[in-house]
Amino acid sequence: MISKLKENGFHAVFHYLSLHSSDFYKDKHDDRVLPNSDRFSDCLVRLPMFYELDFKTIESIVDIIKGIN
Repeated sequence: MISKLKENGFHAVFHYLSLHSSDFYKDKHDDRVLPNSDRFSDCLVRLPMFYELDFKTIESIVDIIKGIN
């Protein structure tokens, strides 16, 4: 999805880190395995959508995503 959006001039990124994996929280975490947190953090993508986008641009982004098989 990220590469398909990029091909069409939109910048989406993947850079979510679960709190328990962050440098800030590592010394506070009790080392439990949190598989759901890890699974979801591996799947999150920040879409290039923000308040100032016009509706036509939003529709373009949505159409690209819907067209991915």
